[in-house]
Amino acid sequence: MRNMRVEDGRIVSLGFEPISKTKPPTQRTATMLHASAVVVWEWLNEHGRWRPYSPTVSHHIEAVIRSDPRGGSVVLGQVDNRLSPYILDLQSMHQFRQDTGNEREK
Repeated sequence: MRNMRVEDGRIVSLGFEPISKTKPPTQRTATMLHASAVVVWEWLNEHGRWRPYSPTVSHHIEAVIRSDPRGGSVVLGQVDNRLSPYILDLQSMHQFRQDTGNEREK
């Protein structure tokens, strides 16, 4: 199986085989894997199903984590107006809805 990444909305092969579990990755390989990684954040809906945030929201969450690795909170309305009532608490990994007071796992 080949490693893949998402590029311009398409899945693209990186053209190399996965690293063996017994062989530690080299710095170059680790950098290549990190640079091509796509992170998808999800939330648990009222039916008990995990639903992905949009790529823009996931990217924003990752940017907040990179700027403050200790955690903190993410105001989703800064990225998507439809999500304006929601705040993510990165330390507890919960999503909080300000207008209803509901809290969910992330």
